[in-house]
Amino acid sequence: MSIDQIFSAWRSVRPSHSSWGLAWYLANEFCKRYYASHGIAPFVISHEGLGYYGILLKEVACGVNDESASDFGRMTIAGDVENWRLKGDDRLYTSTLCGNGEPTENLVAGAIKHMALPAKPAKSHFNCRHKRWGASWQLCFEVAACLALKYGPHELEIWNHPIHVERLIRESDPQWAMKQHPGAFLFRSDERHILVAGDGRVLDGSNRNIWDLYMNGVGVSQLVATIEAEIRG
Repeated sequence: MSIDQIFSAWRSVRPSHSSWGLAWYLANEFCKRYYASHGIAPFVISHEGLGYYGILLKEVACGVNDESASDFGRMTIAGDVENWRLKGDDRLYTSTLCGNGEPTENLVAGAIKHMALPAKPAKSHFNCRHKRWGASWQLCFEVAACLALKYGPHELEIWNHPIHVERLIRESDPQWAMKQHPGAFLFRSDERHILVAGDGRVLDGSNRNIWDLYMNGVGVSQLVATIEAEIRG
């Protein structure tokens, strides 16, 4: 099943345990459009005392984006879209629209319009790692989004913000010091976890690489099932 099919199934039942499904689906749409070309990444964030706080849209550090990378806004845990550059009410109530049966295409178009990101980057990112390796990072994010549509935050933890994964990258990745490191995705359930670098390498010493598997014909649903089996035990 594609992520669109999984989201359609999610919409038909709106499972309360998977309350973050809309946020992940919309974040994946932003990822497809803005990660490689603009260096804008969706990062899962937390809030002290509250736990999960949604998915942030933020510039990654690269040869074009300066050190004071911008935070553009977030998808709330329920899937509403906040544009932090707007004055007044910065929120598009996408979760309400979704609940009222708004077509998926309209939800996506509305979210993108509300965030008001430029269609083209101000400068070319041609030599940036996120441009050269963008497809693998986007694949990792899509796999994460598919899992999020099946499991809720109380069943499966998914993290990819540098704050949450940098220590594990240093401990697990022999290439952690590479320039513009692609980051990683942490999937954790109970005592089991799997860490996947943004270029597809599974950081467990096995030499597995989900990007290589994908390029050799393995489908996204199969990659999701593989990670699911490992973290569920």
